[in-house]
Amino acid sequence: MDSIHLDIITPERAAYSEDVHYVSVPTPSGTIGILPKHTSLISMLVEGEIKVEAGGKEIYLAIGGGFMEVTKDHILILVSRAYHADELNEAEIKKAQLSAKDALSQKGKAVDYATAQAILRRSTIELNVLRRRKPRLTT
Repeated sequence: MDSIHLDIITPERAAYSEDVHYVSVPTPSGTIGILPKHTSLISMLVEGEIKVEAGGKEIYLAIGGGFMEVTKDHILILVSRAYHADELNEAEIKKAQLSAKDALSQKGKAVDYATAQAILRRSTIELNVLRRRKPRLTT
């Protein structure tokens, strides 16, 4: 099976670097899939999930916004943050989610709604990645 090299980089670290068979990424226009020999592409990425298929396994990462460049033999993803499921703490995520929901329910109070909405969106994405923690075999 053909493969293409994938690098996922954040300002703090290289979050992922392997040869892969498939990647799906969240863009402002929706999710797109990248296979080996994909046409060259530059795209903005939005906060969401990245799905990677490599070595018969599916791997999921929660990411912040950023950019992606695809060439014939390389996918470079530069994002504000990227976390594997095993790097996420479910208790902390649920606590942040509850705090954000509580803040959003405080009608008429001085609440930073944009921040609360961002925390709620991020925690939902991270919980989705946690639910996919166990690698599954692909066919």
